[in-house]
Amino acid sequence: MTPQAPAAAERYWLQIISQMGGDVAMHLSAVQTQLEQLGPSLPPAPELQKLQTRLARVRQIGMLGQQLARMAAGEVHQVPEEVSLTNVLREVLAQQKARAALRGVELHRAMHPATVLLDPSLLHGFVQQLTDWALAQSQDRLDIRLEMRDWPPQARLQLTASHPQPWDEPQASDQLLAWCLIEQMARTQHLRLERVERPDVTQVVIGFPQTLSPDTAFGVGDDDAEHLSSAFALSQASRPLAGSHWLVIAGQRDVRAEVREALRASGMLVDFVGNLQEAEDFCRDSMPHGILFEAILGEERVERLRHRLSARAPQLVWVEIAAEGLYAQPAEPGQGRPARVGRDALSERLTALLESEYTRHL
Repeated sequence: MTPQAPAAAERYWLQIISQMGGDVAMHLSAVQTQLEQLGPSLPPAPELQKLQTRLARVRQIGMLGQQLARMAAGEVHQVPEEVSLTNVLREVLAQQKARAALRGVELHRAMHPATVLLDPSLLHGFVQQLTDWALAQSQDRLDIRLEMRDWPPQARLQLTASHPQPWDEPQASDQLLAWCLIEQMARTQHLRLERVERPDVTQVVIGFPQTLSPDTAFGVGDDDAEHLSSAFALSQASRPLAGSHWLVIAGQRDVRAEVREALRASGMLVDFVGNLQEAEDFCRDSMPHGILFEAILGEERVERLRHRLSARAPQLVWVEIAAEGLYAQPAEPGQGRPARVGRDALSERLTALLESEYTRHL
């Protein structure tokens, strides 16, 4: 059963809200860029930091509103595939480690192997959004547990955010919107979602009816997950990119379209930005697995961005898109050169190149 499509009038207003959210996010991103460029003429650092924090929050609200409207309008095209839920969860949590440490939140997990039949990109986005929200609820500890019910086989994901002191203030609007988006994403994927509020704990339980029969019969504890990560290989050896997250920096609309078409069947989660500053802003909130960029952006400017981002994420994959050519070249780490692909080879060779570079960095 598919979610009921919204009526014409409802779809119209959802599109308006989506456009408003996109405009808010775009203009606030431009304001943040201008603030950074003004430098010495700005107020003292503490006041500037407060201003940038507020701008970032409003920008986040705009982006959440845009995503929520798009989801509610039924504009998400799903292609269900066999995906390792355990692997997706493990990758997202690896990205969340630094954020949890910065907030002083202990991250504990116990994961059982589980394979589901869902759209890889939407599943990855859902898990990312869910863990983002859960971390925001946590004051000192976040417990994440992935279990398997025997019959019928069903994965069950439980997140418990501990806050020893009861919340005295209502949730901020960005957190309320984030939860609405989680509910809508769960509804779109036909997942069972339950939320329980207690004085010192917020708990969310998600059931996955589309779970496939388990391939293995052992569990992974909190501290053993990294040592046994080889047991959580991607469920489809022929689709190693499924569920991975990539950022494309391309100012030309036709280049974006060609990359999007080349990666359509890969199961990747792909975001697009138009320039290097937007890429750096994007990576402050969410570090992807790899970045594709146009060669015309400038070698020196790209190299400075690579240096800054690689300091935070050494395994980040970089791929340069040349203006023309039928070649695809792997990276040369010893020479400091990223992988390269000619624009004329995007449709036939881009996916294979990304698979090679991505699996080499796992």
